[in-house]
Amino acid sequence: MLSGVAERVQTVGVRWRDALSVGMAVGFLLLAELALERAPTGSAPGAERLIVQFAVSIAAGHVAVSLLTPAAPPLLPVACMLAAVGLAFTMRLAPEAAAAQANWVSVGIAAFVAGLVAGRRAHLLRRWTYTAGVLALAVLGATALFGTTINGARLWIDVAGQSVQTTELIKALLVVFLAGYLAREAGVFAQPGPLWRRWRFLLPLLVLWVGTLGALVALRDLGTLAILAALAAVMLAMASGRPGFLVAGAALIVATALIGYATMGHVRTRVDTWLHPFDDPLGSGYQTTQASFAFANGGVTGVGLGWGMADTIPAVATDYVFAAVAEELGMAGATAVVLAFALLVVGGLQAAAQAGDAYRRWLAASVAVLFGVQAAVIIAGNLRLVPTTGVTLPFVSYGGSSLVVNFALLGLQLGASSGRHR
Repeated sequence: MLSGVAERVQTVGVRWRDALSVGMAVGFLLLAELALERAPTGSAPGAERLIVQFAVSIAAGHVAVSLLTPAAPPLLPVACMLAAVGLAFTMRLAPEAAAAQANWVSVGIAAFVAGLVAGRRAHLLRRWTYTAGVLALAVLGATALFGTTINGARLWIDVAGQSVQTTELIKALLVVFLAGYLAREAGVFAQPGPLWRRWRFLLPLLVLWVGTLGALVALRDLGTLAILAALAAVMLAMASGRPGFLVAGAALIVATALIGYATMGHVRTRVDTWLHPFDDPLGSGYQTTQASFAFANGGVTGVGLGWGMADTIPAVATDYVFAAVAEELGMAGATAVVLAFALLVVGGLQAAAQAGDAYRRWLAASVAVLFGVQAAVIIAGNLRLVPTTGVTLPFVSYGGSSLVVNFALLGLQLGASSGRHR
């Protein structure tokens, strides 16, 4: 009895610390608004209302965690802080879109709560393993037939007058599939001997992954392809203990990039710009060179919110928001963002280790790895370590599809990691 009381007291203490952390996200937004009011750029129209809306939304998410999954790890405050950074820089870089971003945070929190509920009932979600895989292929097919091409890639579908980036939904569906598949077949990968002899067990994974990656090549979305290939490679390496999967995943990404370079004009332009941005600094290399100047200008502590030149970077709010953070908040702010993603990944993997059964463990781990891979890809692209991909930085970049799906995945992860075994 005493142990039960102590556990409840400890849980209440953790939740109060979470509430304080959520409050810090709101405090950051308030400070950002004060800074923008004093900067030459000014702030977004109705910024105070947007901050109140943000505060109410994330408070509702915190209440949902306290009621539904009181023992869940404190990952929501980390995501909320990243979302606060994202909203602050949307107010700074695209003030006309700040209201939309605040609305997407609210929708994202609703998706987070739905994910919590679904994660707590992961034993039911597991039944949809192969359905999720088929739906992913169906969404890809619909995108190929009815999608809109932007910047050389066909990624968007109009749904009820709203543009939806379908690749974000595909990531979520493939996480559900991969968790169910590994919960059932992980032992096959761990057995010694050549894998090809167990081809019957590998067939569903091969069919889905080859179909998905082939469709992404056809849609000219090599950024999402790289993320999904890396996700599959890491998860299979974890399941089997065979580092060869990591080598195979890297080889697949490089081979696809070479094919894309040879056959796709926009991929060739991105690679050439990555290698030689200063050959045409006012043309094709303009985005990359301006981002490089932003990193150089930021120093350790930054030039101050609203005082940088990051708004000269094309598509900065979606593709290069990390460069904007580095310029205006400096190396200190950029490092804080990287550490926040490290907390999401490490905390997610720890939550996975504590989950009640294999499916919940793989589900929570897949989400953690997806967040880490996606953040690494776009941060590396901003730093010019790899070519840019057009992938969004989770919770930070402007965009509704990414924000809603990532919050839903976070809820799924927390619900699965704290739900009961069935």
